[in-house]
Amino acid sequence: MLKHTVFWAAVAGLAVVALAVPAANAGGIPVDNPGFEYPVLADDDYDYSMDDEGWGYYNNGGDLGPYNPPTTEYPGEAPEGQNVGWTNPGSDADGGFAQVLTDPSATLADMTYVLTVDVGNIPSYPWNGYAVQLLAGGTPHTPGTGGDYTGPVTGGTLLAEDYNTLTIADGTFETSTVTYAYNPAHSALLGEPLQIRLLCLYKEGVSGYPEVDFDNVQLTPEPATLSMLALGGLALLRRRRK
Repeated sequence: MLKHTVFWAAVAGLAVVALAVPAANAGGIPVDNPGFEYPVLADDDYDYSMDDEGWGYYNNGGDLGPYNPPTTEYPGEAPEGQNVGWTNPGSDADGGFAQVLTDPSATLADMTYVLTVDVGNIPSYPWNGYAVQLLAGGTPHTPGTGGDYTGPVTGGTLLAEDYNTLTIADGTFETSTVTYAYNPAHSALLGEPLQIRLLCLYKEGVSGYPEVDFDNVQLTPEPATLSMLALGGLALLRRRRK
């Protein structure tokens, strides 16, 4: 009887450890200005992304920035805080926000990463769709000039993405989730900084200024080794039953 009790306790312990560590990382990997709250804006006001706000641009010349949406655009306003991030596509390519993460914990490791972003469909501008991407590597943005107020982010290897899979009604936000489990094919990228891209899709022939809004960017690591321990415990349990 004692052996059975010890065995069940060991399996339960493995499962608890595997589930507890991601909870301990509930804060996730730091993302600069994850809710686009800086600068502070009045209701229905917008700005272009500034150099100290964390975000550069990818493929769209800096047509992006923070926006404090009124209830006439989003009845629920911003999903988190006061602001969201607005962006247009490039003239002939998908374009939008990009950030090469700088925190020491934000480098590719043998882990599973979960990226969540709230994506909004603003009624007063055309909707082309969106992309939420997680990459490894890339060159951080440099100081911008002229009206852009920020510089481009270049390079990087795509790890995983959500390419316009959600159906988002006018005036609403839906949460996009991108999950990447470390792939040994990416071993040469271990230690490279992680990069996040939030894009408005380009479609030829669409008139006006297509826009996508983003908010509440979160990146959470889940250690792969502990998940394997939990799976190993379950495998032992199956064998024990046989």
